[in-house]
Amino acid sequence: MFFLRGPEEGLQDVITLSAPYLDRRSVSLPAVKAAYQTYLAVQQPKVPAKTVEHTEFVRDASWRTELSRWFRNPDAPDATGVPEDSSAVERAMDRVEEGFRILCGSEPELAPLFDLVVNQVFVMTLPQEPGSGSSFDGVGLVYVNPLPDWSTQDVIECLVHEFAHTLLYLDALRHTHHPDYRLLDMPENEAETAITGRRRSIFFAFQSFLIAAEILTARHRHPEICPGVGIHGSTPEILATAKRTYDRCMAHPNLDALATPRLKALLSDARTRMREIEQSM
Repeated sequence: MFFLRGPEEGLQDVITLSAPYLDRRSVSLPAVKAAYQTYLAVQQPKVPAKTVEHTEFVRDASWRTELSRWFRNPDAPDATGVPEDSSAVERAMDRVEEGFRILCGSEPELAPLFDLVVNQVFVMTLPQEPGSGSSFDGVGLVYVNPLPDWSTQDVIECLVHEFAHTLLYLDALRHTHHPDYRLLDMPENEAETAITGRRRSIFFAFQSFLIAAEILTARHRHPEICPGVGIHGSTPEILATAKRTYDRCMAHPNLDALATPRLKALLSDARTRMREIEQSM
């Protein structure tokens, strides 16, 4: 992940996964971007896709609808015919793009990797819940649904959150994070997540712990843009919940069947990082 391991591993993951579709006679970031999108189209053929040269901050209403429909819970209320405030959507996207610019201004190496791995960023159409999302089944797509009273820090943290998920998905595709993915959804393999404290599949507990480390590292490195309590809560709260998550995951009786050495190494690095942040407070 970017803040935990730097940009090199994410770039290596993309190049390795995209290699079958890459012309090695002309390797450049645009060529890798094109090969990566071909790789994703083959891996996830049912996911809405549009070839882009750079991350697209989606403004087109019909394209937003198509992307939103893919993420939508089938049981969500039908909002067909419900009028949407187009000016509010524009303002929301303006704030998302502004947050991205501010983040990249503080962390210049982030911009090219984000541009490579994230193909579309969009605000969902109605009905929507405030927050952000991405999916292991739809790598390259990110939505951010900001509330009007969100701070710039809230937007930045959501972008960091989903960027980290995207890099984790790619790392798992390259290295494998779970020996048997079927075991992850069994009731006995639930655990408390590191930010909300909810009991969910241990898959989400592992992911949330690593995401917590990314967010806390971003706050620690850039207090000028993430100065205090953000959408994910206060730093002491995240540290406390994340520690419980880590301890319980590491003590899980099925741990070796649920996490590969690669995932365990990432979790260990994240725990070390959190200790360093806690000691610096």
